Amino acid sequence: MAKAASSLALPIIFLVLFSFGEQNMGSIWCDKFIGPCVKFPDCDQSCRDKLGPNSNGFCDIKAKNYCHCKYDCWNGKTHV
Repeated sequence: MAKAASSLALPIIFLVLFSFGEQNMGSIWCDKFIGPCVKFPDCDQSCRDKLGPNSNGFCDIKAKNYCHCKYDCWNGKTHV
């Protein structure tokens, strides 16, 4: 019985490792400024409209009140 339990340990460990690794694959984030916050009052929604649903944004005061977007560089497309 002990041998059966130990033979299952290694496959379970690999399954757990692969499940964690898959969530982080391809998560490369890029930055983009889309314009002044006055023109885009809701930066978060404007970033989603322009760059897709996986993006988010905020008004960056250090960048002279420009909408700063972070988005997935891969955009769900395969790059070769």
